[in-house]
Amino acid sequence: MCELCDKAKSIPEYQALLEKMVKEDKQRMEFSKEAAKELRPVSESCFSSVKWPVNLIYPMFEARAAYAVPNNYFQQLRVGGRRMGNAFAHGAMRSVFFVRDQLFLFSKGVNFKKGKEFFTSFVLLNLKKGEYQAGEKGTKIVIRANAEKPVKNLITGKVEKKKIAFAFQHHNVEGRIVSKERVADSARFREVYDKYKGGARMKSASMDLEGYAVTVHHLSPHPYLLQLCSKFGYEDNKDFQLHVKDYLLEHIK
Repeated sequence: MCELCDKAKSIPEYQALLEKMVKEDKQRMEFSKEAAKELRPVSESCFSSVKWPVNLIYPMFEARAAYAVPNNYFQQLRVGGRRMGNAFAHGAMRSVFFVRDQLFLFSKGVNFKKGKEFFTSFVLLNLKKGEYQAGEKGTKIVIRANAEKPVKNLITGKVEKKKIAFAFQHHNVEGRIVSKERVADSARFREVYDKYKGGARMKSASMDLEGYAVTVHHLSPHPYLLQLCSKFGYEDNKDFQLHVKDYLLEHIK
C-alpha cells in the first residue's frame, strides 16, 4: 500500500469526515427515494456495484475540468449512455481512488427539494484490472473505462446492467496553478468565465475552495484531504496538488 493510503487510515480526523459524509449521504438517499416518485430521472441515476453504505477510508481525487467553473466543474462521465451532470454543488463529487489493483469511481450530484438535499445522481463503482486502463500519455496521465457492470439501483433495489464510460485526464500542473487574483485579471479568465451566467466576477468565487485555479484538466485532492493537508505531510493545498501525480504513478505502474 502506498504511503498516502497508509496515512489516510491513520488520521482520525479524516476518518471522521468520511463517516460524516456517509451519514449525510444516507439521509440524502432516503429523501431521493421520495423525490424519485415525482422526478423519474432520479430513479435512473443512483447505482452501486458494491454494498452500500460503506466506509471507504482512502485518499480520493476529484476529476475536475480546466478552471473548474461551477457549471462545468467536473470532467465528463456517462452511465447507461446518459451524461451525468458536471455542475458544482454542496455534497457533489466525482472522485477516483485505488484499492489495491482495483479502481473505484465515486460520483454524486446533489440538488434541493422542499428544503432537503437529494441525489440527482449517485455512482459508486469498483473496476477490476482489465475493466479500466490507466497510464501516462505524453505529459498527462489518463484513467479511462468503457465497461458494462451489474449494479444495484439504490432507489428501486433492483440489479441492472449499466455501461460506464469516462476518460479522466491529469495534465502536468507545473506552471498551471495560478492565484485567483492573477486569474481574475487575465484576459483568458474573462474569456472562459464570461461564457457562464454571472460572468467573471461571480464565477471567480469558485476558486475560494483552494485559493487558486488550475488551468488544465486535472485530478484534485478531495476537499477533505485539503482540510488536513498538513497532517498528510504537505505545506499547503498547492503543494498537495503538485504531488497528485506521485499518488497516481504509485498505483498505475
